[in-house]
Amino acid sequence: MKQIKRIDLLLSFCTSGLLLLMALPAYGDIARPKPSPEKPKIALHTSLVVVPDVKAYEARLQISETSLRELRAALANTPTNESMVQRVVHSSTRTAMAGLFLFLSLSFAGVWLARSMQTRGQKAAAALLLGIAVIGAAAIITRANAGPPSYLYWRKLPQNLSKGYPTSGSVDIEIVPDPQDGSGMKLIVPMIPER
Repeated sequence: MKQIKRIDLLLSFCTSGLLLLMALPAYGDIARPKPSPEKPKIALHTSLVVVPDVKAYEARLQISETSLRELRAALANTPTNESMVQRVVHSSTRTAMAGLFLFLSLSFAGVWLARSMQTRGQKAAAALLLGIAVIGAAAIITRANAGPPSYLYWRKLPQNLSKGYPTSGSVDIEIVPDPQDGSGMKLIVPMIPER
Protein backbone atom coordinates (compact mmCIF):
# COMPACT_ATOMS: atom_id res chain seq x y z
CA MET A 1 0.00 0.00 0.00
CA LYS A 2 2.82 2.35 0.87
CA GLN A 3 4.53 1.44 -2.38
CA ILE A 4 1.41 2.33 -4.41
CA LYS A 5 1.04 5.70 -2.63
CA ARG A 6 4.68 6.47 -3.37
CA ILE A 7 4.26 5.63 -7.04
CA ASP A 8 1.05 7.70 -7.21
CA LEU A 9 2.82 10.63 -5.53
CA LEU A 10 5.84 10.33 -7.84
CA LEU A 11 3.59 10.01 -10.89
CA SER A 12 1.52 13.06 -9.94
CA PHE A 13 4.72 15.04 -9.23
CA CYS A 14 6.21 14.10 -12.61
CA THR A 15 2.94 14.88 -14.38
CA SER A 16 2.75 18.30 -12.70
CA GLY A 17 6.37 19.05 -13.60
CA LEU A 18 5.83 17.98 -17.20
CA LEU A 19 2.69 20.11 -17.40
CA LEU A 20 4.60 23.15 -16.10
CA LEU A 21 7.44 22.58 -18.56
CA MET A 22 4.97 22.33 -21.43
CA ALA A 23 3.21 25.52 -20.37
CA LEU A 24 6.39 27.64 -20.53
CA PRO A 25 6.61 27.75 -24.35
CA ALA A 26 3.03 29.00 -24.45
CA TYR A 27 4.35 32.35 -23.25
CA GLY A 28 6.46 32.54 -26.42
CA ASP A 29 3.44 33.74 -28.41
CA ILE A 30 2.71 36.62 -26.09
CA ALA A 31 4.21 39.83 -27.42
CA ARG A 32 6.52 41.76 -25.19
CA PRO A 33 5.18 45.09 -24.06
CA LYS A 34 6.34 47.93 -26.24
CA PRO A 35 8.86 50.13 -24.52
CA SER A 36 7.64 53.61 -23.81
CA PRO A 37 9.07 56.01 -26.38
CA GLU A 38 11.84 58.16 -25.07
CA LYS A 39 11.42 61.89 -25.28
CA PRO A 40 13.73 63.27 -27.93
CA LYS A 41 16.63 65.27 -26.63
CA ILE A 42 16.87 68.86 -27.74
CA ALA A 43 20.18 69.03 -29.56
CA LEU A 44 19.90 72.57 -30.86
CA HIS A 45 17.64 75.53 -30.16
CA THR A 46 17.41 78.16 -32.87
CA SER A 47 14.84 80.40 -34.51
CA LEU A 48 12.84 79.56 -37.63
CA VAL A 49 11.17 82.09 -39.91
CA VAL A 50 8.54 80.80 -42.35
CA VAL A 51 8.17 82.99 -45.46
CA PRO A 52 5.58 82.41 -48.20
CA ASP A 53 6.82 83.11 -51.74
CA VAL A 54 4.54 83.16 -54.79
CA LYS A 55 7.53 83.02 -57.16
CA ALA A 56 9.03 79.84 -55.66
CA TYR A 57 8.29 76.40 -57.06
CA GLU A 58 10.32 74.45 -54.48
CA ALA A 59 10.44 74.85 -50.72
CA ARG A 60 13.85 75.97 -49.48
CA LEU A 61 15.30 75.75 -46.01
CA GLN A 62 18.03 78.34 -45.57
CA ILE A 63 20.38 77.52 -42.70
CA SER A 64 22.82 80.15 -41.54
CA GLU A 65 26.48 79.18 -41.27
CA THR A 66 26.43 79.66 -37.49
CA SER A 67 23.38 77.41 -37.09
CA LEU A 68 25.03 74.80 -39.31
CA ARG A 69 28.15 74.79 -37.14
CA GLU A 70 26.00 74.42 -34.02
CA LEU A 71 24.04 71.60 -35.66
CA ARG A 72 27.22 69.77 -36.65
CA ALA A 73 28.54 70.06 -33.10
CA ALA A 74 25.25 68.71 -31.73
CA LEU A 75 25.24 65.82 -34.21
CA ALA A 76 28.82 64.91 -33.34
CA ASN A 77 27.65 64.17 -29.79
CA THR A 78 24.69 62.04 -30.91
CA PRO A 79 25.29 58.28 -31.25
CA THR A 80 24.23 56.74 -34.55
CA ASN A 81 23.07 53.15 -34.82
CA GLU A 82 21.68 52.90 -38.33
CA SER A 83 21.55 49.29 -39.42
CA MET A 84 22.67 47.95 -42.78
CA VAL A 85 19.06 47.37 -43.79
CA GLN A 86 18.15 51.01 -43.08
CA ARG A 87 21.10 52.23 -45.14
CA VAL A 88 20.05 50.05 -48.09
CA VAL A 89 16.37 50.96 -47.85
CA HIS A 90 17.09 54.69 -47.80
CA SER A 91 19.59 54.61 -50.67
CA SER A 92 18.74 55.62 -54.21
CA THR A 93 20.55 52.59 -55.64
CA ARG A 94 17.71 50.24 -54.66
CA THR A 95 15.57 51.60 -57.50
CA ALA A 96 18.35 51.15 -60.02
CA MET A 97 19.03 47.63 -58.78
CA ALA A 98 15.33 46.72 -59.01
CA GLY A 99 15.22 48.01 -62.56
CA LEU A 100 18.38 46.13 -63.48
CA PHE A 101 17.07 42.84 -62.09
CA LEU A 102 13.72 43.33 -63.80
CA PHE A 103 15.51 44.01 -67.09
CA LEU A 104 17.72 40.93 -66.66
CA SER A 105 14.81 38.67 -65.77
CA LEU A 106 12.81 39.69 -68.81
CA SER A 107 15.88 39.45 -71.05
CA PHE A 108 16.74 35.95 -69.87
CA ALA A 109 13.10 34.91 -70.22
CA GLY A 110 13.13 36.13 -73.81
CA VAL A 111 16.36 34.31 -74.63
CA TRP A 112 15.10 31.14 -72.98
CA LEU A 113 11.85 31.34 -74.91
CA ALA A 114 13.71 31.87 -78.19
CA ARG A 115 16.00 28.89 -77.61
CA SER A 116 13.35 26.53 -76.30
CA MET A 117 11.34 26.54 -79.51
CA GLN A 118 12.88 27.16 -82.89
CA THR A 119 9.72 28.14 -84.76
CA ARG A 120 9.50 31.46 -86.50
CA GLY A 121 6.48 32.66 -84.50
CA GLN A 122 8.16 32.05 -81.19
CA LYS A 123 11.29 33.87 -82.29
CA ALA A 124 9.11 36.85 -83.10
CA ALA A 125 7.45 36.56 -79.69
CA ALA A 126 10.86 36.40 -78.01
CA ALA A 127 12.05 39.45 -79.94
CA LEU A 128 8.88 41.29 -78.94
CA LEU A 129 9.39 40.28 -75.30
CA LEU A 130 13.01 41.43 -75.42
CA GLY A 131 11.96 44.76 -76.93
CA ILE A 132 9.37 45.25 -74.21
CA ALA A 133 12.02 44.46 -71.60
CA VAL A 134 14.38 47.07 -73.04
CA ILE A 135 11.66 49.71 -73.19
CA GLY A 136 10.52 48.81 -69.66
CA ALA A 137 14.06 49.03 -68.30
CA ALA A 138 14.56 52.40 -69.95
CA ALA A 139 11.28 53.65 -68.48
CA ILE A 140 12.20 52.39 -65.02
CA ILE A 141 15.61 54.02 -65.13
CA THR A 142 14.35 57.37 -66.37
CA ARG A 143 11.08 57.67 -64.46
CA ALA A 144 11.65 55.56 -61.34
CA ASN A 145 11.63 58.35 -58.79
CA ALA A 146 9.70 60.92 -60.79
CA GLY A 147 6.57 62.34 -59.27
CA PRO A 148 4.36 65.37 -59.60
CA PRO A 149 5.98 68.80 -59.40
CA SER A 150 6.97 69.67 -55.85
CA TYR A 151 4.89 72.85 -55.69
CA LEU A 152 1.73 70.72 -55.85
CA TYR A 153 2.54 69.28 -52.43
CA TRP A 154 2.71 72.74 -50.87
CA ARG A 155 -0.39 74.10 -52.64
CA LYS A 156 -2.83 73.21 -49.87
CA LEU A 157 -0.59 74.29 -46.99
CA PRO A 158 -2.87 77.09 -45.70
CA GLN A 159 -5.98 74.89 -45.71
CA ASN A 160 -4.15 71.99 -44.08
CA LEU A 161 -2.66 74.18 -41.36
CA SER A 162 -6.03 75.73 -40.56
CA LYS A 163 -7.54 72.23 -40.28
CA GLY A 164 -4.61 70.90 -38.27
CA TYR A 165 -3.50 68.48 -41.01
CA PRO A 166 0.15 67.88 -41.88
CA THR A 167 1.62 68.85 -45.23
CA SER A 168 4.70 67.21 -46.64
CA GLY A 169 6.84 67.94 -49.66
CA SER A 170 10.41 68.16 -50.82
CA VAL A 171 12.77 70.80 -49.48
CA ASP A 172 16.03 72.16 -50.88
CA ILE A 173 18.52 72.98 -48.13
CA GLU A 174 20.73 76.01 -48.66
CA ILE A 175 23.62 77.24 -46.54
CA VAL A 176 23.59 81.04 -46.40
CA PRO A 177 25.80 83.61 -44.67
CA ASP A 178 24.63 84.77 -41.25
CA PRO A 179 21.71 87.19 -41.75
CA GLN A 180 21.66 90.63 -40.18
CA ASP A 181 18.40 90.00 -38.32
CA GLY A 182 19.95 87.10 -36.38
CA SER A 183 17.47 84.47 -37.55
CA GLY A 184 18.96 81.00 -37.52
CA MET A 185 16.88 79.31 -40.20
CA LYS A 186 14.38 80.44 -42.81
CA LEU A 187 11.84 78.20 -44.52
CA ILE A 188 10.64 79.61 -47.84
CA VAL A 189 7.39 77.89 -48.85
CA PRO A 190 5.95 78.16 -52.37
CA MET A 191 2.46 79.63 -52.31
CA ILE A 192 1.04 79.02 -55.77
CA PRO A 193 -2.49 80.44 -55.95
CA GLU A 194 -5.12 77.88 -56.90
CA ARG A 195 -6.70 78.42 -60.31
